[in-house]
Amino acid sequence: MRVTTGMIYDTGVAQMQRQSAQLLDTQQQVSTGRRILRPSDDPVASARALEVSQSKSVNALYTSNQGYAGDALKLVDSKLMAATDIVTYVRTRAVEAGNGTYSAREHAAIGEDVAQQFDALLGVANSQDSAGDYVFGGYRSNSLPFSGSLAAGVQYQGDQGARTLQISASRELPITTSGDDIFNAIHASPGSGFALSSAANTGSALVSGLSLAGSYNGHAYAVNVASGPAYSVVDATTGATVPVTSSTSGTSTTLSFGGVTLSLDGAPAAGDSFNVSTVASAFDVLGNFVTSLKSGNASAIAFGNRQAIASMDATQDNISRVQSGVGSRMVEVETQQNIGSDLDLQYNQALSRLEDVDYAEAVSNLTQQKTFLEAAQQSFLKVSNLSLFNYL
Repeated sequence: MRVTTGMIYDTGVAQMQRQSAQLLDTQQQVSTGRRILRPSDDPVASARALEVSQSKSVNALYTSNQGYAGDALKLVDSKLMAATDIVTYVRTRAVEAGNGTYSAREHAAIGEDVAQQFDALLGVANSQDSAGDYVFGGYRSNSLPFSGSLAAGVQYQGDQGARTLQISASRELPITTSGDDIFNAIHASPGSGFALSSAANTGSALVSGLSLAGSYNGHAYAVNVASGPAYSVVDATTGATVPVTSSTSGTSTTLSFGGVTLSLDGAPAAGDSFNVSTVASAFDVLGNFVTSLKSGNASAIAFGNRQAIASMDATQDNISRVQSGVGSRMVEVETQQNIGSDLDLQYNQALSRLEDVDYAEAVSNLTQQKTFLEAAQQSFLKVSNLSLFNYL
């Protein structure tokens, strides 16, 4: 085989370039701390590292959602605690108002106080989070959930939904609750019910008594007043008209229908209405309580006291039930955060095994490759200077 000077030169240059490239790669590994500089360095490890990195990114999103969920649940819990304080205070005032020695002026003063608590409870029910979303509006978080006032009555404008956040691959956690479940779904104790006058009534008649017989079917009834006064009753559950009998003694009227005996005290006006049911709104009960306290009507005040105490107890039961669920979800978030931290550590360890350089090995390779390159350069210099002209 004929070896030319050009071949010697080209081969030497190629060898030095290859060794320089290897030295550069090793130097980059040492400086970056990464074993894999490009996918071609280790295709299998590169593919696995990409999978682990993607899983790590998804876990980071779940971790972020867990933080948001924890904050949202803490806010709901704090608002429920505020509602508990108000409900407890109103119940205390209702018990106080039952003192038979209190004058009409003292009852009116309690009525003013309870009216202030009504507004405070309405404010809690319309609470917003840091993003301006209503906490107790269900899915309709951009709309005021409870609209109205003490004088006009309060209506729930939200829905029954609960907003959720994905906190893990298999868990979508509710972070809010419907205000309807807390403040509107107040259930009377077995064998009893709620009797409420409409906020729009213009007459002086107030509910002064309610009793339910064994024949009562648990339906809601609407009692409507016409001129005379004449009374008609509609089963709000079925829409059917229900026969009613009435008897009047002085300012008191007793109505009987469907196993219900309803007592009114005062003069009703045409267009007034009253409602009987086993489920009521805490705001409607409080509104009726305030009206009775300010009326000076002893029998209405006594009934309003009993009804207010029962409704506040039922409201507290609702709050406690919801609060228990919120507490359980807060514990679940904390558990998922711990799991997420462990997963993140595992992902980091896996990436380290796949991508990180062994510094001891890399430094050894760097020294060896530097020696090889220097030797190649020295040998190339000597060989490239060889020529027949040196002997002429």
